[in-house]
Amino acid sequence: MTTKPYRLTVAAVVLLTAAPLFTACKNADQALDCGKRAISITGDVQDLMDSAINVGQITDDSKRKHTLDALRKIGEDVRRIRESGSGDKLDKATDKLSKAVDNAQNDINNGKQPDLGAVAGAAGEVATACGSA
Repeated sequence: MTTKPYRLTVAAVVLLTAAPLFTACKNADQALDCGKRAISITGDVQDLMDSAINVGQITDDSKRKHTLDALRKIGEDVRRIRESGSGDKLDKATDKLSKAVDNAQNDINNGKQPDLGAVAGAAGEVATACGSA
């Protein structure tokens, strides 16, 4: 029975000691969130590439929809990264990715083959920028 009060005291001391660390970790939390979004973007780019490998992705409505859905997901992740706050390098990378996604969506909507290499390259820049944020 005497160990319970001791454990509670130790837990309280640990929490009080660590409290300043939680407030100092706001930037670390932002970097972690950015990293999670970058991982999500990587998965979305993989989905995009998988859907676009098919030769008929522009003419087949279901394949075109899947490609547009993947581009939409990437755009949503970019918006979330921007909302969480970022630095100059990350702002430039997300701007580039957003533009590449918009261009790819416009190409698909106009029946053209999208430049998915630009999307993948820009997504890599976002991941690099998140790593240095």
